Amino acid sequence: MALSADVARLAAAMPEYATRMSSHQRRNFLLLMLDGATFSFAISLLSETTILPAFVQALTGSSVLVGLVAATYAIGHYLPQLLGAHLGRGRARRKPLLLAIVISERVGILAIAITAQLIGVVDSGTVVLLFFLAFCVYAVTTGLIGPVYGDFVAKALTRGRGWFYGITQLFGGVLGFSAALVAESIIKSHPFPGGIQLCFWICFALSFLSIVFVASLKEEPYPNVEARPSLLATFAEIPAILRGDRSYARYLVARSVLALATLGVGFVAVNGIATVLRPSDAALLAAVFILSQAVLGFAVGLAGNYLGFKVVVILGGILLAAGMAGAMIADSVPAYLLVFVALGGANAVTIIADPNMSIEFAPPDRTSLYLGTTSTLLAPFFVLGPLIAGVAAGALGYPVVFAAAGVLAIAGVLLALRVKEPRRIEIVEAYGQPGALP
Repeated sequence: MALSADVARLAAAMPEYATRMSSHQRRNFLLLMLDGATFSFAISLLSETTILPAFVQALTGSSVLVGLVAATYAIGHYLPQLLGAHLGRGRARRKPLLLAIVISERVGILAIAITAQLIGVVDSGTVVLLFFLAFCVYAVTTGLIGPVYGDFVAKALTRGRGWFYGITQLFGGVLGFSAALVAESIIKSHPFPGGIQLCFWICFALSFLSIVFVASLKEEPYPNVEARPSLLATFAEIPAILRGDRSYARYLVARSVLALATLGVGFVAVNGIATVLRPSDAALLAAVFILSQAVLGFAVGLAGNYLGFKVVVILGGILLAAGMAGAMIADSVPAYLLVFVALGGANAVTIIADPNMSIEFAPPDRTSLYLGTTSTLLAPFFVLGPLIAGVAAGALGYPVVFAAAGVLAIAGVLLALRVKEPRRIEIVEAYGQPGALP
């Protein structure tokens, strides 16, 4: 099993700390898996792509407010990640901050559930306003937690991290699919707003349970703690990082192009329904997308574990290009199912490759900063791409959008091929050289 580049640096620079953290590996692996499984099921009952838009649509009938759900989540999830990275600096232990954000996230979920319960008690305008305030709290905490969680995983799981991400993706996808079926049954059997209210409360109860797993994680104090700079000083470090770490900068360029290449993904089902699919086929495509993301996510997690995550980035670009090419010519339900198999796999690659590449490029004391930088710099491409595609589709048609996305995906693959695998970068000074685990 190839040794991750960051683990090699950590073991060479702080061998005693690495050994102590390794002693907790099995416990932490199990607890992180339990947390991930519980939360994956719970959060599927609060899906920003299905449940919440349906809730807002039924409550307001406004397509603008429905669109605001996705925009709020995207901004809240991506933009605060550098702030999360900053909060993680200057700490010997990551777990207290991780636990604090986890609890805050659950408070946001509780606020959403309480807000939904106010339907019929106060006017709908007030309910909508309170919902978006609560949803903002939840969305922002999902952004803050990313770098802190990734930093903890990087230090806690020094062996088989690809297995962790792969199994988490597999279980999360299967449980998410199961939760979607449960939600569908609840909403069908309980008239609005009862069904959605019940989904929100189940989501809160299960997500609250996962706090126990996070609280039970084991952590050793990190020996090389620097004073936390000001927030502006943290932001000011990013240009220096990009100038000094050329391999990481090349990776970000490739990932930015691949992120922009996702601009057509949200329009594939829309185009299909306008041509050869029935509206009910959208549920089938969603199921295939989730299951593909789960199964292929497990496979690429193992590939990254043994071969390095650069391979995973390249594979993701190839799957995205294949999906866009398929979307241009698909003319039947089976053809669209194959397209969504490719797109589900490509999405899994994004989830798995981004944190692991950032972790392996980063020095041990800059892990959270690299994670936050990656997410924040990629955010504009994920957010603006679909908006550009929506305008272009109206003027030029969906096939043109898919063709442009495919070209961008191929360009991203070519750029990714030029990125140096982190495990092959010569490690200077006292950090050691990547080797092999027994």
